[in-house]
Amino acid sequence: MPTTLRIALLAGLLALLSNLAVIGFIYGRTHDEAVASLHRQVTEQSKVLTDVYRSGGKKALDEAIDDTLAYADPQTAVALIGPDGRQLQGNLAETPSLEPMQEGYRSAVIRLRGQPSPHQAEIVLSRLPKENWLVSGRLVGADLAFRATLERSLLLALLVAGLLGLLCGVILAHYVAQRIGNIAAVANRISARDLSQRVPLSGAGDSFDRLGMQINAMLDRISMLMEELRLLTDSLAHDLRSPASRLHAAAHAAAEASDPAEQEELLASVVRNADVLIRILSTILEISRSEALTGRKQFAWFDVGELAAELTEMYDPVADEREVVLRLDKPERPVPLFGHRQLLAQALSNLVENALRYGAGGGEIDIRLRRTDKQIEIEVADRGPGIPPERRAEALRRFGRLDSSRSDEGAGLGLALAQSIAHLHEGELVLEDNRPGLLTRLRLPVDAAQAPR
Repeated sequence: MPTTLRIALLAGLLALLSNLAVIGFIYGRTHDEAVASLHRQVTEQSKVLTDVYRSGGKKALDEAIDDTLAYADPQTAVALIGPDGRQLQGNLAETPSLEPMQEGYRSAVIRLRGQPSPHQAEIVLSRLPKENWLVSGRLVGADLAFRATLERSLLLALLVAGLLGLLCGVILAHYVAQRIGNIAAVANRISARDLSQRVPLSGAGDSFDRLGMQINAMLDRISMLMEELRLLTDSLAHDLRSPASRLHAAAHAAAEASDPAEQEELLASVVRNADVLIRILSTILEISRSEALTGRKQFAWFDVGELAAELTEMYDPVADEREVVLRLDKPERPVPLFGHRQLLAQALSNLVENALRYGAGGGEIDIRLRRTDKQIEIEVADRGPGIPPERRAEALRRFGRLDSSRSDEGAGLGLALAQSIAHLHEGELVLEDNRPGLLTRLRLPVDAAQAPR
């Protein structure tokens, strides 16, 4: 069964059931009110006549019965029955069979004077002195007719409600099918590799618009990833060509060299170029793993302050060689974090190496560690030339080296790897101005609920 038809039938069924519940409630209340009203009228009429008899006797009762018959509606039944069962006063055409004679409210079949056939009635029997009985009541034929008319009206209203519900279901199904069809059409064009397509939005802000916005955001992300993949492929081919060419040339020259010293020097060049290739490929692999979030299985609690102190001690000799003062500012108390210690060490090493490579001319590099209730910040600040604000996004991209010559031995992957490791920890890497120099800030959220201690 098509989805449109199912939606239409479901909407019609729901409308039918809801209207059926409302109509049933109205019918029940109307029926109960009619029965209660009839019972109240019959009881009050009998009470009035009984009070008249008690206050004025049989003569007063006869007069009250005559007045009732003269002024009451034709549905009123009233009679005074003698001990022998004969009607002494009233409008009954024949004495009803009321055996056994008991006081109280009951239903009976009676025929009034002037009517051809008997009718259902609600009556009250009241016992009077001298074995007389007072019969007071009303026919229910008019009430039954009213109830029958009401039932027919409610049945017709139920039928109309069902048809209107089905019509509304068809309109709703058409609307839903149209909105879903727009999304499906975009998906089909995207399947044909047209990533420029986007889901049209109606501007109503409904669930379909929210779904379309999510799909469009996903498509924007896919387009950006495809562009990054293209740039990565181009950059990777460009950056690997130079060390691969040097490796090939050095290996070829070493194979043809006759002097052992020259051959040893060429073989050392082969090893260096091979190390460069391995380092580039290893870094790309680490970035891919970090962005795929596969490293979260190795998360554990560790002290970030202890890690920063170890790295500072490790890079102190390098800083001394370049005549740079390397300082560490961290809290005295431990700074616990649930994360991947080895990858964070790699990210911080990359930041420190970048500062030593490009900011050593400033003479000082500061490593600062800050902790708040919600996050941990690791800062590496140098006094070098820094990076202009308009080029910081380029510096964070893979192979995003700002030197156009690419003559430096770096591959432009250090900041990209640090950013991927921050993403693995649900954090971020921010580049700011140190006035002068560059300030790289690694922000990592602190959430003790991520894993048991």
